[in-house]
Order: sequence, then structure tokens, then C-alpha cells
Amino acid sequence: MSHLSARLASLLAITLLLFACSSLPPPALKLPTSVTKLKYLGEITGRLGGEPLQSPQAICFDPAGNMYIVDEGNSRIVKLSSNFDFIAENGGFGSELGGLNRPLDITTSGGINFFILDQGNRRIIRSDYNLVFADQIDFDDSPELMSLGQVEAIAVSRYGELYLLDPDNLRVLVLDSDYAFDRELVAAGGFSHCSRVGVASSGVIYIYDRDENIIYHFNSFGNLDGKFALADAGVFGGLVATENYLIATDSRRNELVLFDHQGNRLLAVGSHGSGPYNLNSPTGIALRFDGKLFVCDSGNNRIVYYEIISD
Repeated sequence: MSHLSARLASLLAITLLLFACSSLPPPALKLPTSVTKLKYLGEITGRLGGEPLQSPQAICFDPAGNMYIVDEGNSRIVKLSSNFDFIAENGGFGSELGGLNRPLDITTSGGINFFILDQGNRRIIRSDYNLVFADQIDFDDSPELMSLGQVEAIAVSRYGELYLLDPDNLRVLVLDSDYAFDRELVAAGGFSHCSRVGVASSGVIYIYDRDENIIYHFNSFGNLDGKFALADAGVFGGLVATENYLIATDSRRNELVLFDHQGNRLLAVGSHGSGPYNLNSPTGIALRFDGKLFVCDSGNNRIVYYEIISD
């Protein structure tokens, strides 16, 4: 083999290795099947890049444990390492592709593509893991999306489909993996205020209907499986779905609440304030693969994180 051929073979091997690594599934989520308490571990505050957090709204993680924060008050997205060291930021108020206007939510497909709900600009921005804004889904450029109201939340399925929650029009829209309108999720009797969504690792989709205090659940193909009423709930600011329970922030009661899949309260922590177990208008929540639970405590301009304990 010539020197050039050997070099090309080496480059090909490295490329294949990088592709294989980027295609690895995220680590399995480590969670107890039952929960007895939440243990406070710490909080993320202070200057991150250019500014301190101001009204954080949502969080997601890549498979390496890096955190991506929607910092609504600063109209930006912030990336932190698994040790909470600042890595990058992008955004700033504006309407061009590099700007944001009332960013509210973020979700990821395998830690490769990240989708940012830029509510004020009526679009979803697709970013890579370096926070390079690659392109956008402009609602006003699509005949099927032009009628959308104020989209409140988004999520991505195991198949790369995007769910858009539009409570103004009582609709949950599904975009296919090419980001074109595909169908709607239909609830028996219709939605009254579909405002939060959680997708379990099994692919089951949970839609929170605020006005009825109901959770609708759909299978991974988008077919309605059923619904259940929530016991003693206020208004959800964020929702995470696991195989054994649902975790929500109650922005009205300033609580972090766990429900079983019948809607019964398993555990509630929190009251208004700024201490370790206090919250002020909590919004988005996310689980890291190691089972740590992270909460956007928007009124206190911080991220609080906990460990889920099973005695």
C-alpha cells in the first residue's frame, strides 16, 4: 500500500470511528422505580458567559451530560459542561437567525440536533451541539403552520418527529423528521389548554391540559391511549415523563411534584422562597442520564438540582 493510500485508509477509519461515536445512543437513565424524597444538591447562579441567568425557562442535556439552558431574560441559549463550567452561548435579542425573541423551550434529538422554540419570532431554530444556529422552521413560511397561535412547548420523539403545542387553537401538531407538517394528536373531546409535553424513553407522549388538569397519553405512533385526572395540582411550568412516574413543576404553588401514571401525588416539595427547597415560579425541568433532576427556578434566576431518593 502506498503512503497516500495508507493515509487515506487512516482518515477513513477515523471518520468511521467519529460517526460511530456520534451515533451512540444516550446512556440509560438511572432512576429508582419508587421515590420517597428529593435531596438538594446545589444550584447554578452567577455570571455564565456574558450575563447571569435571567428567567431561565427550559433545559435539556446531550449524552455527555452537557446542559443547554434557555435563558429567556437574556434572549440566549447557554451551554455548560457536566461540571457546570461555561462552554458557549448564542442568541441575543433579534429576529435574524442569530437572534432570539422570547425563547421558551429546547429539545434535542440524540444530542446532535437541538430545537429552540423562539416564540416571539414565530419559529423553531435548529442548532448543533456547539450552539451554531443552522436553520429555522418559520411558521409563517408554511401554509400548514401559518395559523399557529403562541406555541408554548415543543418536544421531539424517538423517531425525530417534533410536537408543537398550540393552546390558542387547542392543537398539538406533529412535524415529520424533515420538519414538514404531518398530522395532529387528537384527544377525545378535544384539548382545552394543551400547554406542556413529556416524552418517555418508551416513546409514550404525555400532554398536560391545564384547564382540565388532565394528562392525555399517546403511544409512540401518536394514537390516544387514555387520560387521567391529576390530584391536587395547580399550573404546570414543566413536565418530565419517566416509565414509572411524571415529574412536574407547579408554578402556581411553587412546588416540585411527582405523580404516578394514575395521577396520584407521590411526593411534593417546595414553597415560595429562595432556599434549597423553595421555588419562585418554576418552569422547565430535565433529568440527566445519571438521574439528577434539574429545575429552572425562573423567579430566582437560577437552576436548582436534586437527587431522587428511594429508601
